[in-house]
Amino acid sequence: MLWYVFFMKYILLNQLINNFWIKGEYSNLMRSPFSNWGKIKLGSSCMRAQKKNALSKWKIIEIVVSFIFSLIVFSNQAISAENDEKLDFNIPKQTAFLSLIQFAEQADITFMFPVANIENVETNLVVGKYTSSEALELLLEGTELEVISDEKGKISIFVDPSFERHNMFNHKKSKIAASVFAVLSTVANAQVATSDTTSHEEANTQEVEVISVSGIRQSLTAVADFKKNSNFIQDSIVAEDIGKFPDANVAESLQRISGVSIDRSGGEGQQITVRGFGPQFNTVLVNGRRMASDAEGRAFNFDLLSAELIGSVDVFKTSSVALQEGGIGSTINLKTQRPLDIGKFKAVVSAKGAYEDKSNEVTPNLFGFISNTFADDKVGVLLSISHQERKATLDSSITSWSPDSQRFDPWVIGEDDLWRFADGQGNGVGNYVYQRQHNFMRTEEDRTRTGYTGTVQFAISDDMTLTFDGMYTDFDIKTQAISRISHRNKNDLHNMLVDENNVVTRYDMIEGPMNVYQARNRPATAGQFGANLEWFINDQLSANVDISTSSSENPAAGKDYYVVVRASDKLQRIDNSQGTDAPLQTNFNFTPSSTDLNGDGLVNQFDYVLGEPVEVADVNDQASWFGQREGFTFEDDIDEAKIDIKWLPDHEYLTQVTFGAIASSQEKTRVNKRSPDPQFYLLNRVPLPASLFTSVNRQDFLSAANGDFANDSVYFDPEALLAYYSQPETLVLRDELNGLAPGTSAATFQSYDAIVDPSRSYNVQEDILSAYVNAMFEFDVSSMPLTINAGLRFTDTSVDSTGANRVFLDLAPAGTTGDVLISTLGAPEEVTASADYRKWLPSVNAKLDVTDEIVLRAAYSKTLTRPDMTLLNPAPAFAQQVRLSSLEATAGNPDLSPFLANNYDVSFEWYYNQTSYLTVGYFRKDIDGFIVSGIAREPVTLSEPNSLDLITEDRSNIDGNTIYFDITRPRNLEKTSVDGFEIGFQHTFDSLPGLLKYVGFSANLTFVSAEDEFDVNVIDNNIALPGLGDSQNIVLFYDDTKIEARIAYNNREEFFTRLQGVEPWFTEQYDQIDARVAYNITKDIQVFVEGTNLTDSFTRQHGRYDSQFLSLESSGPRYAMGVRASF
Repeated sequence: MLWYVFFMKYILLNQLINNFWIKGEYSNLMRSPFSNWGKIKLGSSCMRAQKKNALSKWKIIEIVVSFIFSLIVFSNQAISAENDEKLDFNIPKQTAFLSLIQFAEQADITFMFPVANIENVETNLVVGKYTSSEALELLLEGTELEVISDEKGKISIFVDPSFERHNMFNHKKSKIAASVFAVLSTVANAQVATSDTTSHEEANTQEVEVISVSGIRQSLTAVADFKKNSNFIQDSIVAEDIGKFPDANVAESLQRISGVSIDRSGGEGQQITVRGFGPQFNTVLVNGRRMASDAEGRAFNFDLLSAELIGSVDVFKTSSVALQEGGIGSTINLKTQRPLDIGKFKAVVSAKGAYEDKSNEVTPNLFGFISNTFADDKVGVLLSISHQERKATLDSSITSWSPDSQRFDPWVIGEDDLWRFADGQGNGVGNYVYQRQHNFMRTEEDRTRTGYTGTVQFAISDDMTLTFDGMYTDFDIKTQAISRISHRNKNDLHNMLVDENNVVTRYDMIEGPMNVYQARNRPATAGQFGANLEWFINDQLSANVDISTSSSENPAAGKDYYVVVRASDKLQRIDNSQGTDAPLQTNFNFTPSSTDLNGDGLVNQFDYVLGEPVEVADVNDQASWFGQREGFTFEDDIDEAKIDIKWLPDHEYLTQVTFGAIASSQEKTRVNKRSPDPQFYLLNRVPLPASLFTSVNRQDFLSAANGDFANDSVYFDPEALLAYYSQPETLVLRDELNGLAPGTSAATFQSYDAIVDPSRSYNVQEDILSAYVNAMFEFDVSSMPLTINAGLRFTDTSVDSTGANRVFLDLAPAGTTGDVLISTLGAPEEVTASADYRKWLPSVNAKLDVTDEIVLRAAYSKTLTRPDMTLLNPAPAFAQQVRLSSLEATAGNPDLSPFLANNYDVSFEWYYNQTSYLTVGYFRKDIDGFIVSGIAREPVTLSEPNSLDLITEDRSNIDGNTIYFDITRPRNLEKTSVDGFEIGFQHTFDSLPGLLKYVGFSANLTFVSAEDEFDVNVIDNNIALPGLGDSQNIVLFYDDTKIEARIAYNNREEFFTRLQGVEPWFTEQYDQIDARVAYNITKDIQVFVEGTNLTDSFTRQHGRYDSQFLSLESSGPRYAMGVRASF
């Protein structure tokens, strides 16, 4: 039989849930009556107990700095009269195991308690200024726990066997107070107490078996306790120690939670989906505040933040009126450390080298953390820094598609013979879908992420704490991609194979292969600074005041490149009919045929004799095509001020009332820059010198995928090429080779400098004022404790959207014939649209403790998600280059209303020991005002149609001076609903013998379905939630005092990703295995190895039909090795 003696150190985190680091021992004290009891000695009482339970997540409004200082002055006057012997306590309602640890720390006393017998006992909320005896009395009131002390002042807590739950509210307090009062002044340095029947010598002769409660097991224990004691349906992630998050990326850790899936960029987790609701539907907070992000819409890019800077994460799946509105999917709060919570000197350093399998590069990852308190622990200072580098190689195959039903005269492969349809429209097939462009691309990516956090805290008095904290991150991504592109018009296709969905799966084309240089840079920065005042006004009233500002910028406008050169004509064969993971491409020499295949006396231009396969990376066979500097700048600024008030009324059932308000302002700006005439050398081509190019052969291209893919290309410096285009000699050559009058090119050349494109730029200003009130009721139903939180939130939103409208002047052919047209647009004119709306959002959360182990929950709430800011641009966007075959434009809609959802949740939770649990939950969300993109044929009248008559090839969309465009706009049209089940299971095998008792696992399953799923047979107004799909996770771990090991499997089933116009993108099933093994050399020094994507998985996407390949990206496995030390 095992008996447990625990020596633990507990450290509070700020905000809703307390994070902690526990180190303990289990001792086999066979004959001691106090075996199975735990002794706690926790450091100095100097650690300021901070009220971080539920207040920190509530929002605050109309607070200015002057009010903060007035509170400070008032508090100092009030506190001066307080009894010096009273201490500040902040102990949430939770298990006795955790409550007694916190009480011992905050009271600076030592006592004993029965660990095994109290793990299912729940103690009371204690918040405020009390003597230690008063605090312990309130903590244990109504529980089966009693206090005894001996004549030497040693205190012990035991379970009263005569206690009955139905008498819990009549339990006498006097025993506790009397026992504690006599010993408080002498127990600070007390040793372990033993009973009269067992001597110290007898206990010391026993064989001791030690089991460490730290690392993975400690983190999972905290998660289970937080989940059980929360008043909401909530999941959490807790760092195993400072700077030791379960994964290197916050998003990667979040995907281990049931209902959470992630989207990756460059092989790293970037954005999240919760319960089928994509990134824009989830509100992300940092220390209870919204943080600006460089994402274009409302999504938050988690890759901005290093996981080492984060202490814990809470995911609230049910809503409370105290939470900031905006997250139909969830509200996620990332929390950093606080120095007064740590309460002593603490330093951590870690270093690791990361190896990329595809790039064969090793890069450093460094982390440092230091925290200390001063002035008798009244001042705390914390600083952390993280620096990460990564040099990655990404292989991808990307395709864009076009539908067509006009002027399409295909060739089709038969069994043995080649035939041609006499009439492309008379073959019984109405529409074809074909690959307009296919791209085989290798991207070299250089990532550098440096992040900082800093916190200064002042314990102004026993009842007031002022905190200043900041976070800053600099995330710089430089990418250069070399690719080979096959680009075609529909009239160029022949030898086609078409499947049952009219998707062209194989074809030949005669056209020059293109080599492309792309640069996509992301010099992103993000920062947040805030001030928080926490004030315990009296035993029943407390306030939390918070002001913050946050900004983010990604100034990449004009810093990206898209430059294309073209080789001489080859016969290119694209084949997606062989069952490979991506289409195959082969290039051939060819000879035009002189055979009259149709017997009509004519020789078709597509008749040819196939030659040998050839490589196209010939530096001597390149000519001009397309050149552009481009890119977007995104700026995001958020300011918030908020106040939360908590009142603890002296009432039998109404135990807590909270109310508060928040005022926030957000400004989002997008600026696009690009070269004014990127096609200057497209139709009037010039040959390019071989000295500008280097031939590249990539033998291992897409090695993880099934197929033998094109791997040759040419590399060139885009700046050198654009400089060659710009020099006078090249402009003269362009005139000479294309029969232009001397000086024509020099006169019309506009340079490749990027200039602002107003039609693709916008600014959105959003101001929000919200207020709430919430009441918490606690009472018994058939001897089962029931807690109900009910409240109402009001929010008022006003939005001003500004864009630039450009009058359409003229439309002219880019050449004598062809599909490409050039738009002439007038000067940009600023246009602004305003909108506002007010919403009432109720919320009810009920928690029933059926037994000490079983919890039932039910919740209802009404939530909203505001429209993505990218959809609010009031001005239509017409491209400077359009195609006659697909006259298309886009426009925003500033009058969009928010998504509204009625949410219903129920869950069953069984916590059958301290670390293990089983949970099953059902949720349903009924959504109104769903935003869909629809295409409408709209007239656009040209004000100066001087060149319109030159368009002769197809005038079906031209009526006088009016051009008919297919314009895509977002609209609030539809209602839909989503429901699903979440199952979570966490278990540790503590009762097994030997090494097996150190083993455990956590697993979860999520099943999600929607009333309206994407219908591939519908072209317009399709309702579909991006990211909706089932997912599964399982983590197997081993954790003893020396070795920590974890292997994690994640699987996400196929899901709808997005609409491009009206065409869908689907991401196919993806799974990944990650692992980490660590060895503790000492209790403070650890070495470790990590592996990410060990199975070399890749992402693959398809379009409306499975055969409509869209993309494949492979980033390869990553490995790391490092060392970590704490002091």
